[in-house]
Amino acid sequence: MNEKNFTPEAQMPQEIKEGESKIEKLSINDFAREIGLQPDQQGRITFGPEHDRLAYEYAEKFARDEKAEGIVIDGVASPGVIASLLHGVHPAEGYFTYMSKDAEGEMTKGETKVLEPLPEGEGRGPEGFTWVKKETEDYTLVEFNLAGDFKVEDLDKVIPPDVDPSKPVLISGRGPLYLTHTIAAGYRHYKNIPGVGFYQPASKFGPAKTEIGISHEEELPLGLNFGEPSEIGTAKEQHEKQITDGLSGIKEGIEGQKVTSVEVNGKVIKIILDSGETYSVFVREVSKGE
Repeated sequence: MNEKNFTPEAQMPQEIKEGESKIEKLSINDFAREIGLQPDQQGRITFGPEHDRLAYEYAEKFARDEKAEGIVIDGVASPGVIASLLHGVHPAEGYFTYMSKDAEGEMTKGETKVLEPLPEGEGRGPEGFTWVKKETEDYTLVEFNLAGDFKVEDLDKVIPPDVDPSKPVLISGRGPLYLTHTIAAGYRHYKNIPGVGFYQPASKFGPAKTEIGISHEEELPLGLNFGEPSEIGTAKEQHEKQITDGLSGIKEGIEGQKVTSVEVNGKVIKIILDSGETYSVFVREVSKGE
């Protein structure tokens, strides 16, 4: 099937059609517009770590409102944003589109499901696929390496290595999105693991980057970002300090009657002081006293 004739429905596996699962397209561009981001002159949208939580909440609401049993990720975003979208729609299944060459050498567009393989032993994979696991006191770094191009039909052969579930897992490796996020999904709900992040080593394109894209712990929030994996402890401390300092600033503003406006957008409260300082509070729960 040529790309111009592609539709998500046309590429659904046969068992999905028979089961009549409701598959919806989740547009990255729609999400960007929802949070006020616009593409640049080249049509690219730049997402930051601060958008991960917004992605999770957007996807959670999207799946609930659409009663979706599966979503097709349509568009390009950072690994953290995509992981947060997939986590937000869970237990709805996730799908990615991908490009490949047909027998005649023409590029065609296909689709595959994000799997959720159970980690086991030292991990397994197709021929030429290898794992490197590094355990530390604060995290586990799991790196995958490919000997050549990865084939989508080999995705079900990928089994991530077992890890200590008391620490977050940081994933590193270069491969197609459906591969990276299948590995992440394997750890997503693994034995109450606190979170999953993505590590990009330093290169000629920029410094090292690590970002948490799946979180089950308040002290390891979505979007927590730092350089090398070894900086995770410092990043968590800085995050706690930022919360403490922010709450102190809000408290002083309220007590000094310096609040000029309060805006509520979804689960985010934006507080602006007369000095121009702006605070954004992300709310997970609200209780009302008697």
